[in-house]
Amino acid sequence: VEGAAPVLEDVPIEAIVGSVGRYNDFTREFLPKVDSDQERWVGVRLAMSGQAGTPPVELYRIGEAYFVRDGNHRVSVARQLGARTIQAYVTPVHARVPLSAETRPDDVILAAEQARFLEETAVDELRPGADVRLTAPGGYSALREHIAVHRYYMGLEQGREVGEAEAVAHWYDEVYRSVVDAIHAAGVMREFPGRTETDLYLWLSNHRGRLATDLGFEMRSESIAEHLNQPPRLTPALRDEVLESVRHGRRERRARESVLIDDVLVVTGRGAAGRLAVEQAIVVARREGARLHALYPEAASPHGGDDEEVVELRASFEAACAEAGVEAQFARATGPAGAEVLERVPWFDLVVLPLVEAGANGAPRISAAYGPVLRRSVRPILAVHGRATTISRALVAFDGGSKSEEALFAAAYLASKWGTSLVIITVVERSRSAESTLDEARRYLERFELEADFVGKRGPVARTLVEVAEERECDLVVMGSYRYSRLLETVVGGVVVRTLLQSPGPVLIV
Repeated sequence: VEGAAPVLEDVPIEAIVGSVGRYNDFTREFLPKVDSDQERWVGVRLAMSGQAGTPPVELYRIGEAYFVRDGNHRVSVARQLGARTIQAYVTPVHARVPLSAETRPDDVILAAEQARFLEETAVDELRPGADVRLTAPGGYSALREHIAVHRYYMGLEQGREVGEAEAVAHWYDEVYRSVVDAIHAAGVMREFPGRTETDLYLWLSNHRGRLATDLGFEMRSESIAEHLNQPPRLTPALRDEVLESVRHGRRERRARESVLIDDVLVVTGRGAAGRLAVEQAIVVARREGARLHALYPEAASPHGGDDEEVVELRASFEAACAEAGVEAQFARATGPAGAEVLERVPWFDLVVLPLVEAGANGAPRISAAYGPVLRRSVRPILAVHGRATTISRALVAFDGGSKSEEALFAAAYLASKWGTSLVIITVVERSRSAESTLDEARRYLERFELEADFVGKRGPVARTLVEVAEERECDLVVMGSYRYSRLLETVVGGVVVRTLLQSPGPVLIV
């Protein structure tokens, strides 16, 4: 089979007999079968019957039959309006061999598009073994566009004309492979049986655009792939792998993608709390080489969305990040603050949040706007309160439970990567001893040649944690959650909440 470039034509409606890649969406008569398409179909009808009109559809032609690549709704509406023809960009596909009754149009079109793509790019010769198979027609033109854009920016960056072959090879090595490697590392392929890695590469590219609209941030395709199928908690084996990698100074890709922080979300505002959150987030992003994304929820500000003040806030944030050498983005959100943050949480590795605010009587309280984030976040939260710190000495609350094991891992990572010194504390409220629990933490850290001070205390947990943090001059408290029932947490306010309210500095909740 072979194909040619698309040509603008007036195509008879009756000659359009199907669509490619959408057999489950439309009948042969192009009436929408899926309820979710009804509103869009009505909107297209209004546009086509009005003065504005709609752009040409995109069709393939095999013999005398036409198949829709893009514009199913427009074809459907044109048929219902009684139109005899429709304007379309037509790509002819010619078969060199006879086609059987079992041959699907998709297969013919795909073969033609793939042959043309390989002929134009020679990617299979430049990178032997390259697998760029697709399962839906129309994707190879998008791949060619990706290469063309990549070639353009290569030329700008290097100040010279970049050849086609050089651009193809560089795109494959630096763009395509990095995304595909992230797809495989995250196990995303298991969620899409029957699709290829190139299908997923294109899907992520398109999904990235939709996410940018929804979230207000431009997310890298690699980051999207990592979070699509990433479990919210790391397994003990993977935690060990990460610490071994850091301890030996290796930057293994699997370790980096699994735990090292690539994207940080910080919630900011006009007040001191918002500025403090940004200051602390910059410390983390700079140390981790992470991208920092600031979200300004208008609903959480008494001033709302005053444009001039938001512009000043954004400029201040971007200037601070530029001075620190941190890649940054800024977005504003108009919905309920907690809901806006929770919508974005799964796409980030860490959330920096001003969780504590002053109540009516001046006493600290958990923010009404962000309290739901504390309860429902699937990512670690760095709650900022009082002051921003360099995170040079961390107090780790450890009770032997699974959540505190995650806290111990996070602290071990800080010690290995940042050089943070550690104080491990076990607080008991009854007669049981803290020594056996501390021994467990000691053995864990010894496996990675890490040292720490170990403290066993008896008394109210939250108050004791804060007192010891101040005594030992710790500038960060790291904790999971203690083994209380959900009911008891509700009744007594929760160890985490009480620690947040009493701590003079940041608290990392994992």
